[in-house]
Amino acid sequence: MSAARRDEPAPTVADVFAALGEATAALGSLVSHLVQEEPALALAAAMGAGFIAGGGLTSPLGTTLMNRGVRAAVANLGTFAVLELLRRGREDGGGSPEGARAQ
Repeated sequence: MSAARRDEPAPTVADVFAALGEATAALGSLVSHLVQEEPALALAAAMGAGFIAGGGLTSPLGTTLMNRGVRAAVANLGTFAVLELLRRGREDGGGSPEGARAQ
């Protein structure tokens, strides 16, 4: 912690509530924009939030969905890693005949 931060007074309760009010207003603005511009995405997000809040992750369906989601995410990460390695190899000249001749 720097000396400047130690000299600053701690935020008051009013400061905390003001910051919370600003964050709430920003979140409300984001949600209303999302509902107007992307209603299907907003509906899917609301359904997902309700499923999680209702304890759906501990149900057999929730467990299955989580397992499949994690597997898909890991597979996508692996694919992205391989594609990045291929891209870097091409940039270094290792993937083209011209690069092989230059060496």
